[in-house]
This record gives sequence, structure tokens and C-alpha cells, in this order.
Amino acid sequence: MKGLLLSILLCIVSQSVVFTQTSSCEFTLSGIVIDEHDQQALSYSTIYIVELEKGYISDINGVFVAPNLCNQTYTLVIGHIGCEPDTMKILITQHTKKTFYLEHHIEELKEFAIIENEIKPLSSVVKKELSPEELSKTRGRTLGESMKELTGVTTFTTGNSISKPVIHGMHSDRILILNNGIRQEGQQWGSEHAPEIDPFIANKLSVVKGAQSVRYGANAIGGVVLVEPADLPDSSGINGEINAIGSSNGQQGVSSAMLEGKSNKLLGIAWRMQGSLKKSGNVHTPNYFLKNTGVEEQNFSWTLGLNKEKYGVELFYSQFNSIIGIFSGAHIGNLTDLQTAFVSEEPLEKADFTYDIERPYQKIEHELFKVKSYVATGKVGKLELVYARQFNLRNEFDKHLPRSGDKDPNVPELKFGLTTHTGDLIWEHERVKKFKGSIGVGGIYQGNTTEGRNFIPNFIKYSSGIFWIENWTSNNYKLQIEGGVRYDKIYQQAYIWEKQELTEPDFNYENFSGTIGSVYKLTSAITLGYNFGSAWRPPGINELFSDGVHHGAAAVEIGDRTLSPEKAYNNLISVEYRAEKLLIQLEGYYNHIADYIYLAPELPPTLTIRGAFPTFRYKQTTATFKGVDTKVNYH
Repeated sequence: MKGLLLSILLCIVSQSVVFTQTSSCEFTLSGIVIDEHDQQALSYSTIYIVELEKGYISDINGVFVAPNLCNQTYTLVIGHIGCEPDTMKILITQHTKKTFYLEHHIEELKEFAIIENEIKPLSSVVKKELSPEELSKTRGRTLGESMKELTGVTTFTTGNSISKPVIHGMHSDRILILNNGIRQEGQQWGSEHAPEIDPFIANKLSVVKGAQSVRYGANAIGGVVLVEPADLPDSSGINGEINAIGSSNGQQGVSSAMLEGKSNKLLGIAWRMQGSLKKSGNVHTPNYFLKNTGVEEQNFSWTLGLNKEKYGVELFYSQFNSIIGIFSGAHIGNLTDLQTAFVSEEPLEKADFTYDIERPYQKIEHELFKVKSYVATGKVGKLELVYARQFNLRNEFDKHLPRSGDKDPNVPELKFGLTTHTGDLIWEHERVKKFKGSIGVGGIYQGNTTEGRNFIPNFIKYSSGIFWIENWTSNNYKLQIEGGVRYDKIYQQAYIWEKQELTEPDFNYENFSGTIGSVYKLTSAITLGYNFGSAWRPPGINELFSDGVHHGAAAVEIGDRTLSPEKAYNNLISVEYRAEKLLIQLEGYYNHIADYIYLAPELPPTLTIRGAFPTFRYKQTTATFKGVDTKVNYH
């Protein structure tokens, strides 16, 4: 009897212990694994719990969840490719959230192959890019033509060789182009003034859609184009690349060469030299040649860099040189011929193939010098200082020789010389309590000289700005919110000889820009995003003072000194579905612009001693740009 009672008692105690253990093994450990140095999430990290002999793998954002843990101490072994595994003890007494840091090392593998798509971090801005592989397929095209491969980007083309990127219906002064981190400054106001950038410099082309004035300053109403070269080599040795491209139309030939290397003996300095040549003759339609549509380009660049963990410096220089023929049929002698040209099925001037470029044509030179330095500010961030100088020389030659009596046929009718100095000081801080961001100041000085016929005056321009951007990320890395604000002040003064005296009208503009955006990872495959941005753009010097024949456009343009700055309010919403083999992207945009500046046609055309030209005058209105960009990719 005693034995029976003892057995029953032991059974009850045993069941009680089992019940107690079961009821307490309901806790969850959730965490995120990030790199100790750059605070980036380590996707697909391994988490092994020794006591359970069970492992887990973090998701694309470095997040993992270990359920059904008991009230006890566990031993965790956390690892990631390129990281030394870290072993630690953790006491579980309740539902626990924790961030785990790993020391990331570069480890040499004898032989390996990686076949996988790049994992994109969440971002509240809509950014699309051409990878080096995609970019290589566009070699031989202009920068604008290469950008057409990006969703939502088209081109504004003048003739066969002049193309400009168009983002959501906007181009020229409403689009900023950053060439190796420097905003490209030339005579970009002209519809036929293509970006003076050698596409072979780029290792990656990107477009950031929507109002981006907070980061890059005034004028970025439509978006920003990023032309980014490859990083300098980080290992000793020399390597290079040669490209040769041919095209039947225009019998075009394009070639480029690049050589780069690094020497551990010379303080670890890395270097790169690059150059390209392009030549094309008259292009051919199905029925006839277009007279005087040849192109010539000669470009080169070099880079020197010293990159250390705590500091670094980089020097960059590039020069772009081109001669672009202007279709002869665009310059008409009288009103009758102009009307005839509009209705004619073929050009009035016939031509055969030739590489010769005659009047009218453009001759453009653009040089850029940049020096960038940075220094680490402890473990919390990096301070970067950038200075750049650009010089843009544009010569426009009319169809007819100068009437000034100058015997030199190479004297242009219009000559613009624009010198630009830019400086930026930016501090970027690492993630602190879920926040990561940057603050910076910048300034620009420009001086423009004009020779030849009166079209735009000489002018100077000063601009300065300050910005602050912060990005907040949730604990599970599924939600990010980004906001920023910027203040800009711009002063420009023109020098005009009118009514037998020199006048110096000046203009002051200032305004704030702002942005707020969020992105949410609804599931492992679906990401939702929204971004609102305000931006502004002061009238360009051409919009204020143009007065005469714009030879490149073959039109008369008339400015208005009473124009007000444009003010834009941009909304972007995006949905992305990304599976193993299927990618679907849907983006909608709505951009409202108050005081939008545009060229309005006027009648009758203007008849000058140089010929008859369509006439346009700058005016303002309220404009709305809206649309949808879609992309479907299955592989």
C-alpha cells in the first residue's frame, strides 16, 4: 500500500515538473544581426542555440526569431560569411529583443563563384540604376540614350547626336546631373545642349526620381542623374579595359581605353587613366542622308586616390571635347522656305555621306577638377570636404560666315564661357538609437562671359545652402521613415549694355525645401513606399534675358525679367513585388508646379538678315505632371 501511494506521489510530482517546464518554455528571442563597423544588416546570418542543438537563419534584413524558449540561460553561436563566429550567453526570463554585432573581416578564398542578385536595402526614395553589366550593353551611345534603359526615363533628342535625359516629363534645368559626385554645370538651359560627360567614365548610371532639392540643392525638381565611376583598385597590380564599337548608320566608330592600378610601395596610392574617341558622319534615313549631321569627340580623365580607414583623399580631372554638326535644313533663309520645309517630305538641301562637319555646328569643351577628402570622426561618423572647379566653353557657329569682316572663318557667332566653383562640407553619422543621417553646407560661385551676338548677358551667381536629413529604422527593419529640410539663398547679377549704357540688374532668391518619405516591407516579397518632396527653381539667366536667335535651336527666344521662381510639390508612391524569378514594380507620381516657366510659340516667325526663324517667348503657368511607371521582369 505504501509502495502504491509513493508511486502515485512520484507520478504527480513528475507531472507537475513537466507542466511547470512546459508552461515556462513560451518565450521568444527576436534579434537583428548587424555589422559592427558600418551598422548594416547582415542578411542570412546563422544563429545556433547549443542547448537546443537547433539553428536559425536571419532574413534579408538580418532579423531572426527563436520561439519556445524556457526560463534559463542559453549559449548562442552567431556567424556570417566573412565574419568570425561569436559565442555568447543570454538569460531568457521573458520575451526578449536584442541587437547582435559581428566583426566583419575580409577573408581570402582560393576559389569561389557567386551567382545571386544584389540585395537592395530599404530606401524611401525611388532610385533606379543600370548595373555595370547593363551599362556595358549601351556602350557607344550618348549619356541620354543610355539612360533610356531605366524605367521612367526617356530622352529629349535634337538631331542624331544630342540627347538629354527626361524624368517624369522634365529635363535640362529641372534635372541635376552629378558627375562623379559634382553637379554638372554648363549651358544646360538649351534644349540642344547635351550633357558634356563621357559615358565611358561611368561604371554605374542611376536616377533618383522626384524632388531631391533637400540633398542636392535648388533645380532638382524632376530628379537627379548619378554618373558614378568605379571605385579605385584596393589591391596592388595593374589592369585595364578596351572597348571598340561600330555602327552602320553614320559609319560611326567609338573606342575607349582604361588603365588602372595600385602600388603598395607608394603609400598605397591608387590611380586610373581613361580616354575615348568617337567619329560619325552624315546619318541616313530610309530615303536620304541628313546633311551636316556628323559628330566628333575626344575625351580623357585621370584619378588619384589614397583611401585609409581613418582618412583619405582623391583627385579627379576630366576633359570633354566635341564638335557636333547641326542639320543644315534647320536654318531657313526666308518665310517662304520655312513654310515649304514644314510640308516637304524631304529636306530642301540634298547630301551624300561625308565625315566633314561644316557650318552650322557646335564646338564644346568642358573640364572638371575635383578634390575630395574625408576623415573619420571617431566611431560615430565621417566628415567629408569636396571642392570642384568646372570650365565650360561653348561655341556656336551660324550657317553663314561672320559679317564683321574678320577673315577667320572659325569665329563663332556665339561664345559662352562659364566658370563654376563648388564647395561642400558634409558630416554623416552612423546609426544612433535607430537614426542615421547627414548634415551639410555648400556653396557655388559662377561667372559667365558671352561674346558675339547678343543672346544672354554676362553674369555672376552666388548660391549657398544648408541641409539636414535623418533616417529612422524600426527594430525589425521592416519600416523606415526619412525626412529632411534645406534652406538655399541665391544671388545673381547680369551685366547688360542697353540704351548706350551698362546696366546691372540683380536678383535675390531664397526658399526652403523639404522631404518626408517612408518604406514598409509588408512581406518578404512585397515592399510599399511613399515620398513627398517640395522643391523650387529660380529663373535661369536665359529665361530672364534671352533676346535673339538661338542658333543651336534655330529659333528666336525672348526672356522676361519679371519671372518668379518655380515651386514644385511632388508625390511618389511605389509597390514592388520581388520573388525568386519575378520582379514587378509599379510607381505612380503626381507633380504640381506653380509658376512653371515654358517657351510659348508666337506668330509670325521672325525674319532676320540671317533667315526666318520660329519665335518663342518665356511665360509662366501652373503645370501638373502625373503618370505611372511599370516594370515586369521574369528570369
